[in-house]
Order: sequence, then C-alpha cells, then structure tokens
Amino acid sequence: MALPKMNVPRYQVNLPSTGAVLNMRPYLVKEEKVLMIALESNDPVQITAAVRDVIKSCYELDTLDNLTVFDIEMLFLQLRAKSVGEEMNIQVKCKEKECESMNPISINIDDISISKPEKEINDTIILDEKQGVGVKMKYPSVDVIGKIDPEKFNSVEGIMDLIIECIDTIFDEDNVFDAKNETRSDLAEFIESLSSEQFKLVQAFFQDTPAVSYYTEFTCNKCSTVNEVELKGLNSFFS
Repeated sequence: MALPKMNVPRYQVNLPSTGAVLNMRPYLVKEEKVLMIALESNDPVQITAAVRDVIKSCYELDTLDNLTVFDIEMLFLQLRAKSVGEEMNIQVKCKEKECESMNPISINIDDISISKPEKEINDTIILDEKQGVGVKMKYPSVDVIGKIDPEKFNSVEGIMDLIIECIDTIFDEDNVFDAKNETRSDLAEFIESLSSEQFKLVQAFFQDTPAVSYYTEFTCNKCSTVNEVELKGLNSFFS
C-alpha cells in the first residue's frame, strides 16, 4: 500500500528584475537539509550552489542562468518566508573595535527590500563622445557569478572578468557589436585599451547594482554602543 502524500501549498511571487509572476512551493525537509549542510560548511560556493538547487526545485523556472543576482537573493528570501516563517534571527557584530561582540537581532523578511541608487542606473556608458563609442552593460547573472572564482572578486583580474562577462554590446557611430559574437580575447583587448577614466565609468555601473538590503539600529548588549547597520546581499542574512 502506498504511503499518503502531503498537499503542498502554492504561492505567486514577482521576479524583481522584470515583474514576471512565478509560481512557488515551500521547500521541504529534504531541501532544508541541503541548505543546513551548506550553511554549516561556511563555504560561499557551497551555500550559493545550495540556494540555486533549492530555488530550482521550488520555483517553476526553466533556468536560473539569466536571472540577476538580486533576483536570486529575493526569490530565496521569499521562499524562506513561506517555508519556515517571516522572522529571521541572526547575529550582528558591534561596530565598536574594542567590543565587536555579537548581538542577536530579529528581522521580518517583508521588511527586506532591494536597494536602488538615488539616481536611475544607466546601462549605456559613453566612453568617447567624439567617436560615439560606448558600451551597453547588463547586470551580472548567477551564471556569470558562477564562472568567476570568489577569491578573485576583489582583484583586478576578477573585476576584469566580471566586466567582460557583463558587456551586452559595444557600439560606435556606425556599428553595434553584440558581445556574444565576439571572442573573449577581443573583449579583453577592448577593455584594456580604455583610459583610467573610461575604465572607472564602467566600474561605476557595478557599484550601483541592486541587492537585497535591510537597515536597522541596535544597542550592543555588552558595551551599550548604538549601532547603525545596513545588511546588504544574501550572505549578510546567513550570519
């Protein structure tokens, strides 16, 4: 005789980058186990892989590769809210250098938002006005982030890799070149040919990339210092 199967509720969630409506179910014990093992490892690569796997299992999506990083972050938080509850309890370090004790804070997932810059982000960057040369950029997808060694993110090599992967098109007054049709070496040569000021213009695009964000204040339990904290990026909510 077959054992009974449990009914699982379904929810609708909006994809942050496009507003598209996605169907979702809460994660089950087997998926929560995968997450817990990954979190216990403290390995960012393993945690990212676990988050991706759980989202693939619980959302009706053909692929995650084209989703932005902030899409994945918010989809996971919404999934977590429907699976185990809206409240998250995490530990945050006191900013006082002579203290740095950990303090528990409680966060309602509904209060977590996607940070956006004060001015509208322009994905088209003009590099040479006289010649009409510029680039059109795209936000880094999960697929792009997965290609780059996490240890390189703060290095020149890592920044170069990220920029090359996120070029959508390169254009001048007469032509538009789709980056998908260009070799990696040609794209790298183009970026390396930029002046320092032009390179900074491209880098600035990534400084304004949206991410899940939460602002809070708390008084340290040990030294009574009032802390103002902005938690930004999914890893901030795993502490």
